[in-house]
Amino acid sequence: MQKAIGLAATFTVSFLAGCASERYSPETAPEYSIIREFTPFYRLGPQQGRPDASLTVDTRVKMLSREMGFSLVQLEDTRTGYVANENMAPAPPRPKPREEPTESGARRRTSRSSESSAYTGPPVNDIPLPDPNVPPPDLNIEPEIMPDTIPVPAATPEGKPRFRY
Repeated sequence: MQKAIGLAATFTVSFLAGCASERYSPETAPEYSIIREFTPFYRLGPQQGRPDASLTVDTRVKMLSREMGFSLVQLEDTRTGYVANENMAPAPPRPKPREEPTESGARRRTSRSSESSAYTGPPVNDIPLPDPNVPPPDLNIEPEIMPDTIPVPAATPEGKPRFRY
């Protein structure tokens, strides 16, 4: 009997501990990353019906409050809202900024925003440039000669047309 009471007490305590939500301040909140494409983002809560936004894969969010099915998160643009827990995973640490040598030989830190994310490879899905060895087409085309009058049919059928059934 005492075993059953002890087991029930342990179950109740673990159940209540599992239901408790964890809250964080924006400065100390852990970062999570979205792992599913088109993850719904709800500003007021998941009960509102239509999501306010759709988050893409690898979007970083700060978890302000972890709750049972949905958690309150803060986006990088400081908007807050709710995202399903199953669509998030702990984010990997941010990469360290690269150091570039300066004129004096000392290394200088650069921020990620100064790096260019423009594609520098060969053109993809572009229209190829014309071959410079091929002459351009001759577009001096003479106008088509049209007759002055429109020919009229010689005979018109008399009576109603007959149809087969």
